[in-house]
Amino acid sequence: AAQRIAAAIQQQPTSAEERRLEASTAAPTLGRCQGVPQGLPIKGVRYVPHLVGEPYPHPQSAPLDYYSDVYANLHRRDLPLIGQYVAADTLGLRAWPTDTPAHERAQFFQEMRGAGVCKVIPTFHVSKYYADMLLDGSSQPSTDPSSAFAVAFQRFGATVKEELLGGVQMAAWTVDLSLDLHELLPLVGSDCGFSKVIEDKSFSMYMQLLHAIQGWVHPLGSNSSVAPALAVKPFLIPLDLSRVSWTEPFHQKKLDTFLRCMSTSRTAGGWSSLFAGDAAGTRWLFSFAEPLDQDTTYHFKDQLMNVSTAISKHSPSGIKAVVMVGTQALKRGTSNPINSVNLVEDMGITSKRYLDPYHDYKIVSQATSSLDGFMYDEWMDDWDRGTRGPFFLATDTIDKMLDKCDGGSRFTHDIDGCSRIVGNTGSVYPEFFGLVGASSQLMQHCIYPRFGFSLFGEGGAEISMTCAYMKPSTFWVLLALVLLAGVCLAQVMRLMLQWCFRDKPQAEKHKKKSGSDSSETQEAKVPQLGYITVRPQEIFLCGDHTLELQSTVLSSGHEAGWWLCQHATAQMSILEKQVKAEVSAIRALHLRRVHAPNKDVDNAAGSEEDASQEGQDSEAGVEEADLTKAMQVVHRRILEGFAAWCLYVSGTMFGAPRGCRLDFEALREMARQIEENQERPSDRLFVEALLLRVMESLGEQMLQCPERLSYLLFQIFQEAGGLLDLGPANFTIDMDKLHDGLVQMNIHTNPYTRQKMPSGKWEFGLNFDDINESGIQCRDSVAKTFREPASLMVVIDFVLSYRVAIMIKLYCFAVAGYIYLGSHQGDDITTTHNGSLWEPKWLRINFIQYIALMDAAVWACLECLLIVYVAWQRWPSLGYRSPGIPSLKWLVEHAFNVCFSAFGGLWVYHESSFKKKPWACAQSDAGICADPRLDNLWGTLQYALFYWACRIIIFLLMNAKRVPIFLYGTPDSKVRTESGRGWCANQWQNIRVNIAWLSMLGLCVLIEVLLLLPTMKGLDWSTTCGLNLFGEVTGLPSTRGVCTDTDLQLGFGCVSCVSGIFMGWLVVVLGALVDIYFVFYFASAVVGSFMGHQRELNDLKNTSLPVDLREHQGREAKLFERTFGPGWQHIWRVMVQSLYSESLVSPKQAEHLAQAAGISLEADAPLTHREKKQKQIHLTRFPHLAAERLAFFFQSLKWIEKNRPAKGINFEPTTDTLTGVHFDPGSIPSLTQIIPAYNEVVIPSVEFLRAGADPEDAKNGSPDDQPGLGDLTVPPQGDGVNTNL
Repeated sequence: AAQRIAAAIQQQPTSAEERRLEASTAAPTLGRCQGVPQGLPIKGVRYVPHLVGEPYPHPQSAPLDYYSDVYANLHRRDLPLIGQYVAADTLGLRAWPTDTPAHERAQFFQEMRGAGVCKVIPTFHVSKYYADMLLDGSSQPSTDPSSAFAVAFQRFGATVKEELLGGVQMAAWTVDLSLDLHELLPLVGSDCGFSKVIEDKSFSMYMQLLHAIQGWVHPLGSNSSVAPALAVKPFLIPLDLSRVSWTEPFHQKKLDTFLRCMSTSRTAGGWSSLFAGDAAGTRWLFSFAEPLDQDTTYHFKDQLMNVSTAISKHSPSGIKAVVMVGTQALKRGTSNPINSVNLVEDMGITSKRYLDPYHDYKIVSQATSSLDGFMYDEWMDDWDRGTRGPFFLATDTIDKMLDKCDGGSRFTHDIDGCSRIVGNTGSVYPEFFGLVGASSQLMQHCIYPRFGFSLFGEGGAEISMTCAYMKPSTFWVLLALVLLAGVCLAQVMRLMLQWCFRDKPQAEKHKKKSGSDSSETQEAKVPQLGYITVRPQEIFLCGDHTLELQSTVLSSGHEAGWWLCQHATAQMSILEKQVKAEVSAIRALHLRRVHAPNKDVDNAAGSEEDASQEGQDSEAGVEEADLTKAMQVVHRRILEGFAAWCLYVSGTMFGAPRGCRLDFEALREMARQIEENQERPSDRLFVEALLLRVMESLGEQMLQCPERLSYLLFQIFQEAGGLLDLGPANFTIDMDKLHDGLVQMNIHTNPYTRQKMPSGKWEFGLNFDDINESGIQCRDSVAKTFREPASLMVVIDFVLSYRVAIMIKLYCFAVAGYIYLGSHQGDDITTTHNGSLWEPKWLRINFIQYIALMDAAVWACLECLLIVYVAWQRWPSLGYRSPGIPSLKWLVEHAFNVCFSAFGGLWVYHESSFKKKPWACAQSDAGICADPRLDNLWGTLQYALFYWACRIIIFLLMNAKRVPIFLYGTPDSKVRTESGRGWCANQWQNIRVNIAWLSMLGLCVLIEVLLLLPTMKGLDWSTTCGLNLFGEVTGLPSTRGVCTDTDLQLGFGCVSCVSGIFMGWLVVVLGALVDIYFVFYFASAVVGSFMGHQRELNDLKNTSLPVDLREHQGREAKLFERTFGPGWQHIWRVMVQSLYSESLVSPKQAEHLAQAAGISLEADAPLTHREKKQKQIHLTRFPHLAAERLAFFFQSLKWIEKNRPAKGINFEPTTDTLTGVHFDPGSIPSLTQIIPAYNEVVIPSVEFLRAGADPEDAKNGSPDDQPGLGDLTVPPQGDGVNTNL
């Protein structure tokens, strides 16, 4: 039958008669309208074709037309089911727009007739005008003929004329507004006259609206009805009885009084005339809501019997009512003990929940004869209904009319969030009142029936999920397509115009320039040559060498010579100063050897001769030997990068790279000539070093590309005959080659887009990395060597670059998961009775195996992606040799990892053994809970364990790097050993580092076991959603849920459950990846505090300790003398004078500091007898900043004393101290770094920067606490900028 109905829907006949005829042949049991009793009683369904996520309408908003052609596909989906399987003859409709053409609903009424649903109950949207009264603050509606209320009702009456209903009969009509019994029943007294109901403002407003409608439909006197079609049909007055507070005493008596007073006219002492006069056909429309446990909390039959008995006595002929009932499709969880107390959607086909209310209705109807029909509250679930009844309530505010559920959402099928109490303790969930459930699957809107038997008829059949598309508006679809086509056409034309005229302005400009002065252009392309002879001031460095500069950009040879002269002269001066500084350092080493202690007599005599000779050398000038040695050192230092480039380029195993025409033997020879330059003349070394400096100066930004400079330098050396020629040399610098790449960058630097370059090619933008790598790859011209990632490629690049760190963290997370499975931190079925760490069972055995499968899959994907990505990224450089370009060895390694991962994973899967853990094993470990795999545990896990062993070996071999990829100039092992960095020291340092990292990773595992994983307790696809996607792999037992049925797996409930749990686990995994960040900084803080305490950094600025500078007595004086030599007092005087000049101490305080060391503040001033009294310095008596500086200085001296120099490095006071007898300035390295002496503010605080901005900071002060005239101002606060002086 379902297939026949679906076929009938798909064929879609062109007329109602054709559909009726086809239905008679295709489905003989389909309902007909012939012979159906007109009017009441009815057997109906309230029908509103909701969409999943569609918002519930506001009372003041205009109604939506759910019955127009837009919803035609949903009507064809639903109406055959309502007519055939529910066997309903009536539909209760929601209010429709009265200002739209009635023919838009004609198709819907034809579909009703074709489905055998022959009667309808339309609804007037009176709640809008009640809401307008609340918004306007008025107590009476506007009822004049031109008012919006009157016009809308008159239009409503016109839309329900018989000729506009397409042959469907109107059984009755109603409104969408009900009185709120929850608020009104407490106001009901023992009789109508003793009640305060009529004093309630909302009741008064409601009754005025209904009396106005009654007056229009049944006017007094000879006036005609404004809605003749409504005058002959019963008016159903809605009343939501689910709002009755059954817990209130005498609720039944008050309800009886309320109903009686409402059906009694005011002349008879009642409250309304809705049931009097010509409106004798008026009936109640009672709405009930049945809770889940209706037999124990709220018996529907008893309540209906009481109400129907009461209304039968309210008039001589009795008042009748139509009953509307809603019951939810929920049940209590039973399959999973975890959810035994939770409500879940009942996905089964259960007709009893819907048949029971109808059977109760028939029993009461036969007993009282006051019921005129039965309706089900909702055909399909409304996901945004919340706690609402079928009608809006006449309350005192708009918010109460909306009755919103704060705990729910229109995109979620709410259970716990949206419910209300009926009866004593019964809970109802209106979002599950539908006879069919609703879900969305991609672009389709689907329903799945919850009943299996005909609710109003006999028999029945299984009904599967039915889906339909919403029919879009043809006009708006065509308009959107036209606009889209217009935009596409405009974009195509724009691109074509840009393509055609892109180079036209530049071509015309170039043509015009060429035509005007072609001869000048030709002349500009001729290289201009300028030269200079290298003539340094030091005679020993002169050798009649020349430098030449050629360029096609410069206008003349004179200009080229001027450029070369300026750059070469400046660099020559700098280079000579460096050579002289190196000479001073060599002389300082001579002095150190001369005055070294523990020399024998012969050595002492020789030292004296050396010293006398050194004195003679000082007077005569610099010795040629020292100058030669200094030049050799500077030459090696300047050209060591070039030597490294030569060794790298010549070090390939497979011959010259693609396009490289270099002589490898010549490269190696040049590197040797630089490293072993002792036999080469100094003038030649000087000019070679100067050549590189001039190239760097002329190249400007090319200084950022040392490999390109090395390649060009090699070509210059080759053209000059190499480095073996010791005679006068002529080196020619080609400025065009030197600036190759900078010109392109000036035109186009965007590496993500192509642009037409002067060469005529469309190229990506260059950067300095491309220029530099062109030098490594020995390219004559600069080209793009690297593709920068963009968009998704950036994410791929990030994952591949950090794949090792990510996998290590994931391995830690896997270890945490294995521990968690036996930690009792989660639900019982997951984290208990899974064996011990070394004797696992159930979930832990499965975990070891499927984690191995996941690891194999991840590594296979990562390695394949890595190979493809690196090939794409380095495609412009494939065939060349430079760091980062994949070699054959690299390709073999990663291809092997791909093969091992793929075949290893398949092998583990083929030999795996997965078992589901029974639910009983959540509480027990015996009987059926004994894992049969324990009998042969090694046989079960040997394949997975062997895979893990191989994975660890491969991981270590491929990723354990001892040295960086490309780094030259590292001191050799002998130098490292002499400086205290030998093999043992390095190994001990590596062990400590590894222990520290293992400790931090272990702390991460502990955090994940105790904090992260327990947050997802009981939340997984199998247990929560009923989606048994992985079968026995995870080991969790099956349970029913929203995803158990295949038809519902694409539904909104299943998708939201699966996606919600997926996002939860994703957050946990991401947390496991980043927790090392927080652990690392926590460990750094803890370890750093201990290291700082060990180094006594906590007392570094302690000003409470006294300073004793008594000569040869005080501790600080001895430290001062040992570190700075016998003239330490002179250094102390300079320090005090510096503090005084910065206004950090007063004149008297400065004198006190100098006298503490036995000296005066002025160098030539003698000390008096009183001044010779040396006292300790108490820093607490001095200004804060000066005291901290001095405390920092003296604490540093103590630290220097405790830390002895490393092996092979001796501190000689006579030569190494600043005031030593034989100290030479050459002892200070020419290349130094700034080391903070005291009070270095690395990151200044906001308070520190703002200090000094207040007015009082500019006042005069008395640093000595002795106020008087002429005192200095208070020292500047903070950084001294905001002084206000």
